[in-house]
Amino acid sequence: MNEDIAIKTKNLTYRISSLDIDEGIRIESLTSHEKIFINKDASGNFVVQLENVNLDKSDNNDNNNIKYFTSAEEVVRLVNSTFRKYFSVWIY
Repeated sequence: MNEDIAIKTKNLTYRISSLDIDEGIRIESLTSHEKIFINKDASGNFVVQLENVNLDKSDNNDNNNIKYFTSAEEVVRLVNSTFRKYFSVWIY
């Protein structure tokens, strides 16, 4: 069984860009119930799922917002604009 590993936020761009397709990154807000999940698809694009655990699970349009990015820098900009500096990062 794999365990999640905390990583330093200053290494976020590097960790995102070096993701394998069988790995993922979970980012959790320290001030709200929001999470972001980051994976890489077979084409090398980043698949980012934004989740707010307070929303009703039946509302799929708002609860599971999926975005696609071509660079790790774009993903980090989204993370920073969503959480500011109040988040933890886990690799799984």
